[in-house]
Amino acid sequence: MTTIPISLLEAEYSGDPKELKADFEQIEKYYGIYRKGADFPIAPENDPENNFVPADLRYKISASLINKQARFLFAEPPDINIEPNDGIGEPNENEKEAISRLESLVRNILFENTFEEALIKAAKDCFIGKRVAAVVNFDEVHGVTLTFIPSPQFVFETSPYNNNILTKFVYFRPFFENDEQKFYKKTYLLQLGIVYVAETIYDSGGELLESILVAEPTLLTTIPVSVFVNDGLTGDMNGESEIGLLENFEGWYSKMSSADIDSGRQNMNPIRYTVNMEPRSTKGLRNRPGEKWDLATDQNQDRGKEMVGTLESSMNYSEPLKTMLDRIKTSAYEQVDVPNITLESMAGVITSGKSLKALYWSLIVRCKEKMKVWGPQLRNLIITIIEGSYLYPNCITEYIKEPLIEVDFDVKVVQNHSLPEDEIEEMSMDLRNVETRAMSRKAYMQKWRGLTDDQVDEELRQIAEERNILEDIALH
Repeated sequence: MTTIPISLLEAEYSGDPKELKADFEQIEKYYGIYRKGADFPIAPENDPENNFVPADLRYKISASLINKQARFLFAEPPDINIEPNDGIGEPNENEKEAISRLESLVRNILFENTFEEALIKAAKDCFIGKRVAAVVNFDEVHGVTLTFIPSPQFVFETSPYNNNILTKFVYFRPFFENDEQKFYKKTYLLQLGIVYVAETIYDSGGELLESILVAEPTLLTTIPVSVFVNDGLTGDMNGESEIGLLENFEGWYSKMSSADIDSGRQNMNPIRYTVNMEPRSTKGLRNRPGEKWDLATDQNQDRGKEMVGTLESSMNYSEPLKTMLDRIKTSAYEQVDVPNITLESMAGVITSGKSLKALYWSLIVRCKEKMKVWGPQLRNLIITIIEGSYLYPNCITEYIKEPLIEVDFDVKVVQNHSLPEDEIEEMSMDLRNVETRAMSRKAYMQKWRGLTDDQVDEELRQIAEERNILEDIALH
């Protein structure tokens, strides 16, 4: 990720510049841990003869756990449902057609912007960098674009009366032109119910090169941005990073594992020793199969027994080390409620979808907690797309052929996860409900066979006819 010059960010920040700089330096550190692993102290070794270099193997537990969370949260994308919002009876044909066009529009816009893939990446950025933003742009040339911006590339301000209302949002996008690094800046300002937009370009040193737009008013009444903040407490607009929870655990795990590797490297070849041997005859001895050593007794030493032997390490620490590493890894997993599942722990335990859900229950609850932020912000994102499409109809011609119809609508975001369901058990339960008349045959067929009302009616008539035929045969 290209680092935005801090001077550009500070110029748009109304708070203490030192706080902004410290926050962005911390985020940059967290991204470094995600990509390279946590640092840990490496003990220096004085071994000039063999040039021994201590192991520096980083296990990147933080990256693994963040990826697992993001996949669990959004590998199965959430359902986005657009519904009429009049709240009175069934929608009429005009409302149904209007909603159908909105659904088609949103589906095509999200598809063209590779929304499902971008959502998983955005979740990773949010978990690492404390927050992430989604920006919707309306342009007659490029259409409707949806872009996720990582935290080191934007600053924002909210209303002092309502933290959910953005009053200012500024983001930067690095790009190259003629092999020269440049930065594109876009600024949104909300003033007296009108959103103004400005666009400028800076060089690699933060010097202004070009002003494309200067406080141009738009038709929008809210800034077309959704900011997703990770965890944090009441009033915390910056959020918290998952890396901050995992850094120490990963550092110690890598340190102890690397020390184990060093111990194995140093002790895999046994130490050879000689007693009462002439030093010149033992110099340069090679240890290989079939090697012959011609050794001489040291005449300057007191007469005694001559010996040649080896010292081998017993590696008695292996079991305690394994226990320690398992404890560190389990503690890291517990910090983010990801189950530490291995083949040994799964043996004989996973017998159904319910068992699997029990193992993943803490992660399911954690993802539900995160959806308390992601759900409303995704809803706001879709509403922004729809309302902007009404205001800028020329920007949506490539996504839908028919014009949009005015309708009072609402958007609902429903979370999904990838754990398998116990369909056979649920189907058997529904069958028992049908037998006890707690569930209709029609509802059962629609749920498990996906039949329409007409198809169900035809199927029930066919069942009745076959039952009558069988009864007639039995009577005769």
